[in-house]
Amino acid sequence: MGRPAPDEMSPEFAALQLDLVDRFVALELGTCSEGVHALTNFKRRLGLGAPTDPPSNDTWLGILGSLDCATTEIERVDIVMDAFASLPRPVPTHIAEGWPTVGAFSIQVSGTEARTHFYATEHDDTSPFHRSKLAQRQQELDTVLEQVRDEHPEIDRVAGGSWLYTTSSYTSLFPPAHVAGGRVRTGRSTFRGMSHWGQFLDYRWNLRPALADQFRARLAAWTGDDLCKLFPIPTLDVSSPTEVFD
Repeated sequence: MGRPAPDEMSPEFAALQLDLVDRFVALELGTCSEGVHALTNFKRRLGLGAPTDPPSNDTWLGILGSLDCATTEIERVDIVMDAFASLPRPVPTHIAEGWPTVGAFSIQVSGTEARTHFYATEHDDTSPFHRSKLAQRQQELDTVLEQVRDEHPEIDRVAGGSWLYTTSSYTSLFPPAHVAGGRVRTGRSTFRGMSHWGQFLDYRWNLRPALADQFRARLAAWTGDDLCKLFPIPTLDVSSPTEVFD
């Protein structure tokens, strides 16, 4: 079986996200559709509007309605997988919104902040952070940051947020001062991207069973407190002045 493209969804990954929704519903914290909208990355990866938008897209509303009516997880997984199979592949956000991009790194400019995003599209048999690729990754990051700083001289901070900041290979691409002050994200009520969910997939986009098992064990004991604590690998938020990159 070949490696799926990054915008595809596996039944195992869909089921893991739906496990969180099921627990959310069981604790009477909301409906199935509310949980799917807030706690999964299905909408973003289906290309049905910005994750922060209200659930107003007709296609997305139809999917939510079907999920609300389903009575078993198998049915819900099938509904999700059918949506991914029948809808056209979405244009990735960084391309659709025209973010400056070099290789796997994109920059989202917001006011005076440059926010780094990582999106690997390689389809080979090595990790995008394999030691043989780190020099390339470093060049991509340096180049796109230089481009953005030239085009937006008002930028005074560089920021990011991901579970990847817990890995030595990813953090090695950034100045030590940039990642040294990384803070564990807490108190999050929505999980619509890969900054949390991405930790459950290997570079071939297959589910990492050990981490999935840890997540499910925490989920079984979860009583409705901080959702971030359910994820085995914490997501770190980093930020520093642009001068750190000089």
